[in-house]
Amino acid sequence: MTKTKRKTKIRKNKTKKNKPVEISSDFESGNIIHKSSKCDKHLNSIINLEIREEPYPKRTRRKYKNWFYFKATNLKGKTKFNIANIRNYFNDWKGYTVCYSYNNKTWKRLKTRVNIEKKRLVWEINPKKSTMWFAFYPPYPFSKSKKLLPNMKTIGYTKDKRPILMKKIGSGPKRVWLISGQHSGETINSWILEGFVKRLLERKSTLSKKYTFFIVPNANPDGNVRGHWYVTSKGINLNRDWLHTKSPEVKAIKKQMDKYGYDIVFDIHGDEGCTKHFILHSLGCKPPYFDGINKKLNQKNKHFQLKNYYDDAYMKGAKDTLDDYTRGITIEGCMKHPIYNHKTIQDEPLKIGKDLLDTLAEL
Repeated sequence: MTKTKRKTKIRKNKTKKNKPVEISSDFESGNIIHKSSKCDKHLNSIINLEIREEPYPKRTRRKYKNWFYFKATNLKGKTKFNIANIRNYFNDWKGYTVCYSYNNKTWKRLKTRVNIEKKRLVWEINPKKSTMWFAFYPPYPFSKSKKLLPNMKTIGYTKDKRPILMKKIGSGPKRVWLISGQHSGETINSWILEGFVKRLLERKSTLSKKYTFFIVPNANPDGNVRGHWYVTSKGINLNRDWLHTKSPEVKAIKKQMDKYGYDIVFDIHGDEGCTKHFILHSLGCKPPYFDGINKKLNQKNKHFQLKNYYDDAYMKGAKDTLDDYTRGITIEGCMKHPIYNHKTIQDEPLKIGKDLLDTLAEL
């Protein structure tokens, strides 16, 4: 009897090393410097980061370091992120929570520790997926602004040769201007404008006879693309450039405003310190329509406050602004607002924009 020998396959156990966490921000509006990575005794990842500096002029009193936006890949297990060089003015970081996304579209909030004395921002997450995005606030890249409305007119170019775009809608007697993105990192401004535009297109047939709208979706394309919070590629704060103009961005917009004229002007911004949205005007330049708009916005959105968040000392130092030039209104969206009852962070500023349009319809 012949014995048949069974051939046993011996499988070698190959130990796969976990890939290190990769951090990238080399995309539109990205901003972060990956300083180092390490593992603690429990093999959890610790990622050390810094916010990249902007080209602020030397005389600038407040050189903000707020805007960050980056992608993390190869995430596995508990991971701690540590941004080590934030700058705090007026206690703006108090109560702040980081924004995160798994698809770079739907954004949520994450519990965050802020250490003002050590200038640190720290958060931990046990990710559901290996890739995530993190940002100060949901980003709104210039490429997205260019698609906000069809057939926008190029009214000028930035220092980096990017187009400054404008759209004219309607033929009514009242001329309304909406200018967004002077401070590129205050991305809530673009989400507010998107909400306004969506509602405008829904009600265009009736409102276009009452108003003519002039929309500038992104006044600072270079700052947006470069991942700046406040200034242009040449370090200019556009909202301090309206009376003694140097920047090509403001020159281009002023030329169109002088050409067409203006009755109501909205300069859309975001504020990092306040806890509710608010509107304001320059000292001594209160527009006649201010109180009516303020009251209606407060009625339509319980997260709008009637009082200006900024004190008189701050307002006296805010000179050479768009409001100074046009006797307009600044809209400040609260950038550390919670999600409230919305599905995403962006739903709140979209609602603000819709409320603003409905307010104009009722004036």
